[in-house]
Amino acid sequence: MSYINVIITACFVFPFLAFLITLPYIIYNYNKYGSVLFVRSIIVYSFVLYLLSAYFLIIMPLPSFEYASHIKTKVQLIPFDLVSKIMKTVHFDYKDISSYINVLKNPFVYQTIYNTFLTIPFGIFLRYYYKFTFKKILLFTFLLSLFFELTQLTGIYFIYPNAYRLFDVDDLIVNTLGGIIGFVISPLLMKFLPTKDELDLKSYKKGWRVSSTKRIITFIIDLTFVFLFICFEYLFIYLFGVYNKYYVYILISFIIFFLIIPFITGGQTLGYKITNIIIRNNDGTFVKRYKVLFRNTLLTTIYIPLYYYLYLLFMFINKISKNNYDSLIIGGYISTVIIISVLIFVRNFILHKDFKYEKISKTKLYSTIEKFDGEKKINQ
Repeated sequence: MSYINVIITACFVFPFLAFLITLPYIIYNYNKYGSVLFVRSIIVYSFVLYLLSAYFLIIMPLPSFEYASHIKTKVQLIPFDLVSKIMKTVHFDYKDISSYINVLKNPFVYQTIYNTFLTIPFGIFLRYYYKFTFKKILLFTFLLSLFFELTQLTGIYFIYPNAYRLFDVDDLIVNTLGGIIGFVISPLLMKFLPTKDELDLKSYKKGWRVSSTKRIITFIIDLTFVFLFICFEYLFIYLFGVYNKYYVYILISFIIFFLIIPFITGGQTLGYKITNIIIRNNDGTFVKRYKVLFRNTLLTTIYIPLYYYLYLLFMFINKISKNNYDSLIIGGYISTVIIISVLIFVRNFILHKDFKYEKISKTKLYSTIEKFDGEKKINQ
């Protein structure tokens, strides 16, 4: 399998990996900055794609188990053994142009070049995004290379009966050299990219407002907590055979997560806490606890009936289709997420209107990311 084919394979796998890390990535950014910056996402996801491609390049092509069982690879622990191999196999005449091409075609030479280029992006990213020093990049690139070599040595963590690729100490040296080269050349590329400080400042500034996207993400987080708690209640009570009315579990869960917790915290659900949002009066002053309770009571009069009737709808569909009862319980959760997300988007982003429960309670959502907080952090 050629290097290009391996990278293409990584590109096909990447969307699935991106899907798995997207929600944690969004939660992390909202929690730290109060926003998700598009440019930062492009940079981070590009780095993830690079790491995935690099990993695939060191494990692929995958042999059959039968073939791997008969392979007996040796461990090469002599430093710079690669140099002696190159010297023995390369015949170079500086006057002959074709000699240069023959050198590059030498398997030991292009393998060295390949292993060097493999980790150059790693050194670039660590210096650009994390501001790593030379010593840190030296250490982390060495550890990355060691991880690659151990992956090969163990037959991909003992999935294969034997190692099907050589553990070579020269690969550790050359890979580490690639990270150092990345460190050296990164300032050239940093001229064309926003600095980490600039990205942070833009993120903090964007985090000062409560956008429709942030509200939707916050609602999804809160409803996920509710759904998981409902499932826990259902499982616990089912095992002990105490009670079997599902609407009671829904009611208890919404009361805990949308009434009790915000009342205790003074205006924050768990989702609000994660995304740096708080309930306050229209003028931005701190809100009384009874007002939080009143506001969220109005809110739950929308959420609870919607969630419950969607649950009943999917339960009815289950009975008609004669499917497994548990297979579509999640349908009520997913449908509620979609419907409420659309309502938030239409109401706030398109119509630019507050919800009725906000108007009646005279409250609004404010960001807990303080103004100029980003600048203070950057100047520290």
